[in-house]
Amino acid sequence: MKKLLVFAFAAAMTLGTAQADDEKKAPRKGRAGGIPAMIKHLDLTADQKKALATFNKENKEKVATARKLEGKERRAAMKKLNEARNAKLKEILTEEQAKKLKELQAKAQANRKDKKK
Repeated sequence: MKKLLVFAFAAAMTLGTAQADDEKKAPRKGRAGGIPAMIKHLDLTADQKKALATFNKENKEKVATARKLEGKERRAAMKKLNEARNAKLKEILTEEQAKKLKELQAKAQANRKDKKK
C-alpha cells in the first residue's frame, strides 16, 4: 500500500512538471511581434522588403541605444524612432498595404484592450 501511494505521488509530480514545461514552451499570446509581425501579412514586394531591411539595419543601433534609456527619455527616444519608422513605411507601402496595416493595428489594439478587462 505504501509503495502504491509513493508511486501515485511520483506520477502526479511528473505529470505536473510535464504540464509546467508545456506551458513554458507555449507561444506568447500578448504582443506577437508588433509592427514587424504585422508587416508579414502585407505581401511586400522584393523591393519593399529590401528598403525596409535597409531602414531597419540603419536604425538597429539607434533602437538599442534608446532601449538602454529609462523613463521619459526612453519614451521620447522610442516615440521619435517610431515616428521615423512610420514615415518610412508611408513611403514604402502602397495605399492598400497601408490600409491593411492600419486595420491590423486597430485589431491588435482592440485585443489588448479586451485582455485588460
